[in-house]
Amino acid sequence: MTLEELIQDIHALNRELEFYESKYGLLSGDFYELYTNGELPDEEVEQIDEYGRWAAFYKIKLEREAAYEKLAEKRLAALRASARADKLALPVS
Repeated sequence: MTLEELIQDIHALNRELEFYESKYGLLSGDFYELYTNGELPDEEVEQIDEYGRWAAFYKIKLEREAAYEKLAEKRLAALRASARADKLALPVS
């Protein structure tokens, strides 16, 4: 995936996560910790399904953010190198 695609995915995932966060009054990171530790109360089947989707969206977001960090690191290094090269090329008055 490209950086641009990763950014689009992250924004789309954030929109999905905001829905669940508003509905359940909990940020996704806190929810995910409870979910993965099995600390959520048993609920109706519909809520269990929603919890599964919410956890999946959050896990994918974490994966996309990790991929973004990896690619962005390379891009930032290239931009910094380019900026340094531009500064070296400037005539001194």
